[in-house]
Amino acid sequence: MIRECTETDREILGSYLEEDSYGQEIFHLIDEFGFEQKFQSVYMDIEEEQCKGVYLMIYKNVLLYSKENQVEIDFLEQMLSVLVPEMVIGRKDNVNIVSWLLTDYRMDTVDQIPELCDEEGNALKRDTRKKEGQEWGVLYKED
Repeated sequence: MIRECTETDREILGSYLEEDSYGQEIFHLIDEFGFEQKFQSVYMDIEEEQCKGVYLMIYKNVLLYSKENQVEIDFLEQMLSVLVPEMVIGRKDNVNIVSWLLTDYRMDTVDQIPELCDEEGNALKRDTRKKEGQEWGVLYKED
C-alpha cells in the first residue's frame, strides 16, 4: 500500500533508506527539507509494517528507491499523469522499470545523482561526494 509520509514516518524511512548509498541520497533530501514543504512530497510503499519502496517528488523531479526492485508502476502512472517531471532519478534497475511509462524521455546512466534545482534554478544543498560503485539511472524529459 502506498501512502504519503509525515514526520512520524522518519524512523522507518531512515532505517530503510540508510542501508545503501542510493537510499542515503534520498534520505538526505527528506532530512534537509522535511515533510511539510509545498515543493516536496514523500510516499512510502509499506506492506506488513515493512517499507518496500520510497518515492520522493521534489520540485519537478521524482526520485525513487526500491531495494527489491519492486517499483509500484500503478502508483507512478497515476502520479506521472499529474506531475510532469524534468527528471526521474534512482537506482538504474528501478528507473529502467519506469522508462516504459515515459516514452518521450531519454534514459541515461550516471555515476552520481544529477544536480537538483529549485524553481529559480538554484542548486539544492546535498551530499555531492561521489560514492564508488553507484550507477544512477536518469530519465530526462526531451524538449
